[in-house]
Amino acid sequence: MPSSNTLLLILILLIEVTFSTPTPVNNRYRKSPHSGVNLCPMRGPIVGAALLLVLAASATSPVWCQTDRGADQLDSEFKGKILLLRGFYSGNDLEYDQNGVLRGTATQGPWTLANVEITKITATAQGIAIVGNRMGTLYRGGKPGFVKVGKLKIEVTKPNSDADTEAELHRLFNKIFMESGEELRPLAPDYWQSYLAGSDSKSRSAAWRATFVDNKNQVFTKSDATAGEVSAPHVVYLKNPNYTKEAASHHIEGISSLGTVIDSTGMASNIAILEPLGMGLDEQAILAIRQWKFQPAMKNGKPVRVQIEIQMDFRCCP
Repeated sequence: MPSSNTLLLILILLIEVTFSTPTPVNNRYRKSPHSGVNLCPMRGPIVGAALLLVLAASATSPVWCQTDRGADQLDSEFKGKILLLRGFYSGNDLEYDQNGVLRGTATQGPWTLANVEITKITATAQGIAIVGNRMGTLYRGGKPGFVKVGKLKIEVTKPNSDADTEAELHRLFNKIFMESGEELRPLAPDYWQSYLAGSDSKSRSAAWRATFVDNKNQVFTKSDATAGEVSAPHVVYLKNPNYTKEAASHHIEGISSLGTVIDSTGMASNIAILEPLGMGLDEQAILAIRQWKFQPAMKNGKPVRVQIEIQMDFRCCP
């Protein structure tokens, strides 16, 4: 396969030959279809050869062919699969450069709204286009499932190096989506860590409590309040959580279970998801609780920290 520089040199030589060759006396002329005036010498065969060379160079460009093959391979490998978008970006149209870096601005959303069902991957003039369905994660009975919440198109610029384009496209694909078997915990926010660390409610609660155990500043429990050692905290200001548009459009209802520590000022801290609902609603519950105001728990006339669990009940529909 000639290099692109070699093809360009051949093209220049052909054009030079074309315009420097003397016109024979008996050369045929092309006539205007409207006037019968002779316009120019017919040099079709030579010019045609040059144009064919240009088309051949475009059609057989190594980078283009590899991009096309790479897109086909990705389509064959991932079509129909549900993958999690790194960065948990929201929006219907995303664009990445040749290094897999997001172009423009996009809002980071909940990871439970960042799954993508791949429907088609094709080669474009600029690189590859990934088309799919945005999928929401919904927990029922502690088990996750998927709900289609919208469409998504991702444009990725092809690599501009001479490296193996097919391998580069796979590398870029893995920078955009999480790989199979990759752990979510390193990418998830702090309030998801306790849930992801455990395998059942007991282990998740234990993981949450381990985050605020501090001998210098004791955190009392519900059992302490029940025994009368500590007075329970009371809500004095409450704000209901908002619905995500994705959850509202599907009339999603259910409970998000959260753990939190009410500090000595009556504010919620150390909030963690213990049993999620999904569809971005757990994050909305946390945003609401952060605005709640409590009368703090008291012991011997002094405010103390106490851990509580909150069941946030989402009811969107009559």
